[in-house]
Amino acid sequence: MKNFITNRKLLSVTAGAGLLLAWHCGALLMNKPLILPTPQSALTNLALLVGTGEFWRHLAATLGRGLLAFGLSLTIAIVIGILAGRFRTVEALLWPLLVCLRSTPSMSFILLALLWFRGDRAPLFVITLVVLPLLIQNVIEGVRSLDPELLEMVTLYRVKKSRLFWKFYLPSILPFLAAGVSNGLGMTWKVSIAAEVLAYPLWGIGTQMDTARVYLQTEKVFAWTVVVITISLLFDYLAAYLLRNPVIARKGTADV
Repeated sequence: MKNFITNRKLLSVTAGAGLLLAWHCGALLMNKPLILPTPQSALTNLALLVGTGEFWRHLAATLGRGLLAFGLSLTIAIVIGILAGRFRTVEALLWPLLVCLRSTPSMSFILLALLWFRGDRAPLFVITLVVLPLLIQNVIEGVRSLDPELLEMVTLYRVKKSRLFWKFYLPSILPFLAAGVSNGLGMTWKVSIAAEVLAYPLWGIGTQMDTARVYLQTEKVFAWTVVVITISLLFDYLAAYLLRNPVIARKGTADV
């Protein structure tokens, strides 16, 4: 197992180096920095950005909006998902709404948000609606996977609802929830940046990317893109860590 993890990390590093090499070769062959700058140019701009105080304010603004909206979606998804997973009637009533949310293009949500909210609130609205159906579906699947006999036992012994939630439902659906979180976080940053580009809040990575586009600073657009990719990778590894530790779910159900 340890060898497999080591080999996987090595393959990931090799793939990343291959992408950088392909980028570098493409930039040299094209020889048009305005269209495709070199990785060195983008990373140099990134280093200059990191050294400014404004960089961290823009980064904090985007992270704050993304995590706030995702946290709201996660909270709603856990509550509604558990109810829908336990009661078929709730799921039947909820299903048309979930289908509508999944089928509606993200750009439609962004345009509506621009009409309804101020620039800094539009990303919150869009992220919540885009991520919510994905998380709810994962929670429903997690609840459906519960052992019926164990569920009948905790019902028979009339376990307190608060204890039932924290010690039974939440630990049991954690592996399913972690999978949804991994996908949901990836969508969060994509949608957040797209919403910021159009909503143009005072602080935000999307705002800076669009400003760089207007001034034809392509290397700066790539630099901010590297920042967004790094954010996505960090949170993806965090979600992957939760997926690799499903033992938490077993310990939680044992304490009921």
